[in-house]
Amino acid sequence: MSRTLLIGLVGVCAAALLAVGSIAAPHEDGWHEEKSAYEMAREAVARGEALPLHDVRRRLQSVAPGKIVATHYEFEFERWVYEFKIVDRAGRLQKIHLDAKTGELVMQSDY
Repeated sequence: MSRTLLIGLVGVCAAALLAVGSIAAPHEDGWHEEKSAYEMAREAVARGEALPLHDVRRRLQSVAPGKIVATHYEFEFERWVYEFKIVDRAGRLQKIHLDAKTGELVMQSDY
């Protein structure tokens, strides 16, 4: 088998694996069809499993004051978290993870 053909096959296999990964997403009680982060957060708030974003943003400002430049809702650290990217008062970009259910700080790091 030629090297070019082998590289092409590896590329096709890698693309197929990436495509499969986008069909389903991990969930604390198994796998589910992919939904937008907005939909998952909204449903979790309605079920009482997550705090509303405005409450978590208030908590964020007490933990790490700064300008919010990005917000994500995702499953990390074996729990659902709100991830914020902020520019702090010193001008540094920070990544902050707050527990979606409690608002507690999970992780804070320079980005």
